[in-house]
Amino acid sequence: MFISKNNLEVSVLPDSILKKMPSIKSAFKIILCISILISNFNVYAQNQLKALQNAFDRKDTSMLTHTLSDRFSIAGFTDQSAKFCLQQILNRHPVTQIEAVEENSKRLIALFKDDKGKIDSSKIQLDENGRIKQVELFDRLYGVKRAQNPKLIAKIPFENKNGSILLKLTINGHQKPLKLLFDTGADGMALNESVANQLGLLANRTNSASVVGGTQQIKVSEGNFVEIADLKLENMSIAIFPNRTDESSDGIFGNAILRRYITQIDYDKSEISLYEFGDFKYPGDGKLVPITFPSGVIHLKASLSVAGETAVPSDFIFDTGAGYSLIGFRPYVKKHKLLVSGFKSEVSSTTSSLGIVTPTFTGYAQTLRLGSLDAISNFPISLMGGNSANKNWNPGADGSIGVRAISRYNHIINLVDGEIYMSPNKLHEYPQDFLIQTYLFGWNNSGQLLLLDQIGAPDSDKKGKIVRAINGDLSAKIAKNEKLITKYKSTKDKSVLITFEDQSNLTID
Repeated sequence: MFISKNNLEVSVLPDSILKKMPSIKSAFKIILCISILISNFNVYAQNQLKALQNAFDRKDTSMLTHTLSDRFSIAGFTDQSAKFCLQQILNRHPVTQIEAVEENSKRLIALFKDDKGKIDSSKIQLDENGRIKQVELFDRLYGVKRAQNPKLIAKIPFENKNGSILLKLTINGHQKPLKLLFDTGADGMALNESVANQLGLLANRTNSASVVGGTQQIKVSEGNFVEIADLKLENMSIAIFPNRTDESSDGIFGNAILRRYITQIDYDKSEISLYEFGDFKYPGDGKLVPITFPSGVIHLKASLSVAGETAVPSDFIFDTGAGYSLIGFRPYVKKHKLLVSGFKSEVSSTTSSLGIVTPTFTGYAQTLRLGSLDAISNFPISLMGGNSANKNWNPGADGSIGVRAISRYNHIINLVDGEIYMSPNKLHEYPQDFLIQTYLFGWNNSGQLLLLDQIGAPDSDKKGKIVRAINGDLSAKIAKNEKLITKYKSTKDKSVLITFEDQSNLTID
């Protein structure tokens, strides 16, 4: 009620309202804080757009140093590659005005007006700090469009060879079908020289290729088309390698499809599915792992502990073209002194990539963690030693994660959004690969135990054979009892009998 006294009106609230005053005050404070945050964000967003406008006016990416996210990308490219793309846009796409029409804490919708009056509406994705992570218009200028409901474009069956993905395809309409290794550690496509000659490919130029341990000059054929299942890829450049030796494939198929489509790799079905870029709904109970794409290949952040020391933050290449679990490149190994910090080398050998030979030391790493995934424990790792071939090598990454780790998950690779969605597959239930002296064993995605490799003897006639039993223990029993594996690894003074499915035997002394 109101009581008038000396011409002043005094408000008197009922007791029931007065008792609720603390909660009312709290609610008011919350509303006030939210209003202030929204107001501050609006001001911040306007400042971001102002900085972007200044960059267009001056054609200078340095104007955006404090405006762009660390994960800023254009058409999937990140880091210096994204900065290069951005500079090209500033130079060639004149924008005279940028105006926000919708704002929230995760994105803006802005209107970009060019010097001819044309207006483009574009979403601007922001990171958790409010910095610009992605501009839809920039992606479109580089040929990437986002669909609200991404459609399935193609399904491609593949042959799974111990985690390596082999694709069947044809080139330039030639009747000869080829078998190529799907290699996410390569930014392009490559053929053995003998195969290229059979197809009549002509080299238009030369290029410098980065390989494990160094670099190599190669020939390149441009303007080719590739047909794979129901998919046709135009204007493909193909590198020609004179000394690539791989009896299981005719060459490698790099990241061409990753740059064009959301790419789902299903090891359980031996199938790749391609979808339009856009607002993709990830299925199941997997986890997202952030990735970058700085120089044509996928990088992901990880932490590695080799011998129980504090885990080292690491930047590894996601490499389906590599047959191992993990290799640490020489500069990384040297910087963190991994070979002399408690690491126990079980066997020493060499790694050869397109003629570049590098010494390696193979043993076990204690833990590897990718993003928010559960840590991988006690798995084989190779560390590079030094020699004249890799003395000045700058690989641009700390190492490479290969298919023996990758194939334990199904993957949805979304390059434009900078993420891989990883879900454990059937192989994930089985133990990690293990060494018995120089022999490497592991399971495939069909649940068969294999002799994967004899380190130092790549031409061993036992390589790839299905193992029936070790010391009389059936492979199914070994898969359920990892203590048996520990026993086999520790019997260095005793022989170990391997029995294969074809009834042949191998004695490891």
